[in-house]
Amino acid sequence: MKVKVEELIEGCILHKDVMGKTNNPIIPADTVLTKRHLLVLKSFLIKEVEIENKLKNGELFRGVGESESSSQMKSPQTLSFLDYYSRAVDQYKKEFLSWQSGMGINIANIRTFLIPLFDKAQENKNWIRKIHRFSNKEEYFYHHPIAVAMIASFIAKGLGYDNGQCLQIALAGCLADCGMAKINESTFMNTRSLNEKDWNEIKKHPIHSYQMVKDISLLKPETKIAILQHHERLDGSGYPIGEIGSRVQMHSQILAIADIFHAMTADRPYKSMKSPFKALQEMEEDQFGKLHISILKVLISAIASLPVGTTIKLSDDQLGKVIFVKQDALLRPLVKIVDTGEILDLEKHRNIYIDSIIGN
Repeated sequence: MKVKVEELIEGCILHKDVMGKTNNPIIPADTVLTKRHLLVLKSFLIKEVEIENKLKNGELFRGVGESESSSQMKSPQTLSFLDYYSRAVDQYKKEFLSWQSGMGINIANIRTFLIPLFDKAQENKNWIRKIHRFSNKEEYFYHHPIAVAMIASFIAKGLGYDNGQCLQIALAGCLADCGMAKINESTFMNTRSLNEKDWNEIKKHPIHSYQMVKDISLLKPETKIAILQHHERLDGSGYPIGEIGSRVQMHSQILAIADIFHAMTADRPYKSMKSPFKALQEMEEDQFGKLHISILKVLISAIASLPVGTTIKLSDDQLGKVIFVKQDALLRPLVKIVDTGEILDLEKHRNIYIDSIIGN
């Protein structure tokens, strides 16, 4: 939606790059606007920008003359991926609260909000690079299952799974943490690091989740096993059972990788977000032998296959342009620094990584 700069508030999310008189955007798309950004826009005499219809905290943006009812009356053709995503998060929260009160899982309700989002995700795959930005600390717990569902189904599609299988994996991602409803809310909703007692309680949630889904006929057996095993690791270091090797099925590994990736890249109550590039690098290195590398490579390829000429911001705040992409090191391309013209091989400078994509 287009909004005049004077109507913007902190927390608005840019839908499109804000361009000036240079080739690089003044502020790139997906930026969450702060007071500094608002001053920059006014300094550059920008009249209006395109933003998402929701703020970072999930609340609807109230533009002049726009009411809540009018925003909800959008036709399906005009709804964005973020619209469907936000609706799914809101509906998941309602379902989770019902589980906490002792109600069982209504799989029809889950499908009602998940399938439209799943279908929308097939239209354009650009969301995979920015879905982690949609979350916020306060509502992270309700964003995480929806994001994991979409990321997992994306990976499954990349592995050649058909739509039916991808939807089952999305359902598994959405329901993997439903067992948290059986755990004291103060344990998983706190804003501090977990102590050993809390952690031992949290580690029971895959079993609780499995018990909640095991009798749902619309879920395939492999979907239910994936829910049980989504924290298992190939080397036996996972939980709740400590399965090893081929006993950890592929669906479970897809879920595990989606779960880890979103947890590392989203803002959480007790951990700040990491760059997707940094997160994937750490997953490659720290989770070696624990995760299925062919599954991880699907996600790396989707995030890190940058066209030559892409403008990026590095972790040291320098701007650069991608000049060569190494197929065996997608996360670490050859970059030309914009200000100095220096050629930087990120494979040799391991302390520097891509922080964000600015544009092509």
